[in-house]
Amino acid sequence: MNDNEVIALIKEALDEVAPGKSAEVTLANMDMKIRDLAIDSVVTMEMVGVIEERLNTTFPDEDLAQVSKLSDLAKLIRSAS
Repeated sequence: MNDNEVIALIKEALDEVAPGKSAEVTLANMDMKIRDLAIDSVVTMEMVGVIEERLNTTFPDEDLAQVSKLSDLAKLIRSAS
């Protein structure tokens, strides 16, 4: 999965669980902390759930615990695809 596909997937998942928040997700902002998107942990996990569903996978909890930036999430997505 290339960078644009990963970003599109994150944006799509974020739009589904928190409409209007995905505009900040760009290649230039991949070092942004997920909390800076002004979404709480529940919404974050819902977003991850959407991504897991789209990829037909489940991310290990220990890997998810290490995700704090969009780039961390992108790395996790790439490892599953």
